[in-house]
Amino acid sequence: RASVRGQGSATAARTLARPSPLPGGMLNAPLSTAIVVAVYCACSALMLIVNKLAVHHIGAPAFVTWLQFASTAVAVRLASTAGWVETDAFEWCKLKHFAVYVLAFSGGTWSNMHVLMTANVETVIVFRACAPLAVSVFDYAFHKRALPSARSCAGMLVIVAGALGYVSTDNRFLADGLAAYFWVLVWWGLLVFQLTYGKHLVSNLGIKSAWSAVLYTNTLSLLPTLLIGVLGQDLQLLREVTWSGVGLCWLSASCVLGLGISWAGFKCQSLLAATTYTVIGVLNKMLTVFLNTLMWEHHASAMGIASLAACLAGGALYRQAPLRKEAEARYEPLPQQEATPVRGGRVANAQCSPIRKEGHV
Repeated sequence: RASVRGQGSATAARTLARPSPLPGGMLNAPLSTAIVVAVYCACSALMLIVNKLAVHHIGAPAFVTWLQFASTAVAVRLASTAGWVETDAFEWCKLKHFAVYVLAFSGGTWSNMHVLMTANVETVIVFRACAPLAVSVFDYAFHKRALPSARSCAGMLVIVAGALGYVSTDNRFLADGLAAYFWVLVWWGLLVFQLTYGKHLVSNLGIKSAWSAVLYTNTLSLLPTLLIGVLGQDLQLLREVTWSGVGLCWLSASCVLGLGISWAGFKCQSLLAATTYTVIGVLNKMLTVFLNTLMWEHHASAMGIASLAACLAGGALYRQAPLRKEAEARYEPLPQQEATPVRGGRVANAQCSPIRKEGHV
């Protein structure tokens, strides 16, 4: 008994000495995880601005997109050949699923370039913040997720209110109506599909390395992006480009960020919970707005920024719903047990009672 009691005391002491986990597990995460999250936040915050500057100087969105895909695929392939990173082989059983995802991925990236040519960065961020509204419905329909909680519903309502407030103050919407948001809606629909179908790929294909997903996605995106560029007359636009050192610098920076965000995005999904990844992805957009206000003249009004802040606040409230089986098991009634007779001051056949499973152990 003394030995068992001593072991229990030591275990309790270690438990009390261990720091309690904080929301998101950010402060208790290993240093490598914190570095990956920092890389993802930096790339995500800078990607919109750098892409806008690259397209502004080059004028051919499909070419910029194709060059980002090509440089990332070549860099990962060379690193894999040199033994610096580990990648899976090109297998048809995986490629056929990624081909569907890549079609939406390429179209979404290309339409995003057109959005940046006709709208400001805040427009992209507001519609991106509205994506959880549709994704939560598809999660319930296809991924066996429970319906959003009251907190999540409140957050989504705040997002809708902020988006409506932003649209009502947008000069392009007042002048052109829904036509001003054609490319935004195309990009947003493809984004929702990517988030829904991408969850299926990550959960069921068994990708061993984040670099494998980066290699698959960027390599398979080359052909559809090239076709989109030919159909979109980007070749003619390239003939009219006046190349400059500044434009080449922004183009090179966009390729570097494309590699960084491809790897950091897949790596974050493997290291962090989906809820933490979603919250980080929404909140770091505020850094994009801040940098856009400092660097770019074509940004939203004060009312538009306030509406954007409301969208980000609603996105921070949103939490991914658990699986329906887990939600049902969390509130299922405890099994009834018969009273155990007492013999000689001890409980006969003593057994531990089942403990109801809550959110955290």
